[in-house]
Amino acid sequence: MPAPEPSLPKRSRLKDILLWSFSIILAVVLVYYFAHNADWKEVWKEIRNADYTWVFLAACGEVAFILFRVLRWKIILLPLETGGKKISYWSLLRAQVVSFALSGVAPAKLGEVARPIFLSRWEGIPLTTSVASIALERGLDLIAIIVLWFVFLLTGTGEISADSKPYMDALNAISLTIFIMGVVSITALLWFAKKRKDIKKMADGSSFLGRSPLLKKLVHHFFVFAEGLQSFQKKRMIALLILVSVVAWGCIGFTCYAAPKAVRIDLPASSSLLILTLVCIGASLPTPGGVGGVHKAIHIALVVFYGLSEDNAVSAAILGHAVMFLPCVLWGGLYLVTGRIHFREVSFKKEDDTGASAEG
Repeated sequence: MPAPEPSLPKRSRLKDILLWSFSIILAVVLVYYFAHNADWKEVWKEIRNADYTWVFLAACGEVAFILFRVLRWKIILLPLETGGKKISYWSLLRAQVVSFALSGVAPAKLGEVARPIFLSRWEGIPLTTSVASIALERGLDLIAIIVLWFVFLLTGTGEISADSKPYMDALNAISLTIFIMGVVSITALLWFAKKRKDIKKMADGSSFLGRSPLLKKLVHHFFVFAEGLQSFQKKRMIALLILVSVVAWGCIGFTCYAAPKAVRIDLPASSSLLILTLVCIGASLPTPGGVGGVHKAIHIALVVFYGLSEDNAVSAAILGHAVMFLPCVLWGGLYLVTGRIHFREVSFKKEDDTGASAEG
């Protein structure tokens, strides 16, 4: 008889309360500083009179972003499709959408924790390998955002306010630092992907590791983790992954352009790349669904860099946040309502390195 599936160590109720409290307080503070100077009658008037053709197009940009991200994840996992085994695009789509939905309602990006667990359960991929594929995705996201930021620097800086120069200098310094770190990381991954078999052979024959079971187990898990990085063995594959990443984030860039257009704010097309960069920074804050962080990011872009009024910026930020997060929350909820995924699957249980639930 199979033994009960072991659970991950439970967090204390106090820790959960502190996490949620911090997340909600941070969101409230950011929302206050985002909206306290706005004339709310004017804001709601602008939102009610929004051009819903542009709202629909903005939401389409978010959906396209999801579909391209899933395509990229599928490409990353292609090396694992051996012996006739295929990883279902639709399983990846479900995992992606539900994880985004969880991140849309919970603090601390819990959806990103759920995504590799879903993949491991549904496709039998080792959890450690699945986590590696998510880590690689995050690296590709950074590369894509930096590429689009450099496109903005080449095409769009002439349209921004002269008063925003100190902020531009800060963003340039941050982007250059991230770019250098990205180049170093990719170089290291390329070297490791090329030498992985030789390094593993050395590790397997190491007498030092043989005398240390714990260290040997850690090294084993590291190589299982590295299975998710096999896409970095070929330069063509790397180029394809970066291209798909840039296209995916370009879709969000379009959403960043369409949301202000919906409330009749006319900005140059290059503004979308500046807004996108700031939105990525705002979304990284651990608030439920990016509340406050994304709002404030769009607000800063429109007020500080383009000199718009508070009311225009607040209405565009509210609409922009809604079209970036609501489609995933509703889509993920639809999966739950229709039974395509069950509530019991949205739990964090420990899985072994075969990807299956641990059984006796």
